[in-house]
Amino acid sequence: MLGVTLSAVTALINRLHRMGLVTRERQEKDRRQVWISITPRGLNVLEDVEERRNLLLALYLARVTESERQQLLDLLQRAVELFEREDILEEEDILEEQI
Repeated sequence: MLGVTLSAVTALINRLHRMGLVTRERQEKDRRQVWISITPRGLNVLEDVEERRNLLLALYLARVTESERQQLLDLLQRAVELFEREDILEEEDILEEQI
């Protein structure tokens, strides 16, 4: 659905595990299932990234007018409304083969 291969996800999880950001736990009932959990260190990294992202966003948005910020907010709210609609994918057969 997202166009990401299983091997790409596995490689990403392996890299995060090596960095100590996530843990992996195989399920006893079905060893094919692996549960991934974020570690305290991973949470700290995530908080740092979010803080930096918010600072950068504030820096960029300070360079646009209030009117432009309002337009952006309106467009983002409209996008959220569209993403929340389940009927859109039912109406469109275009993506059906890709999902």
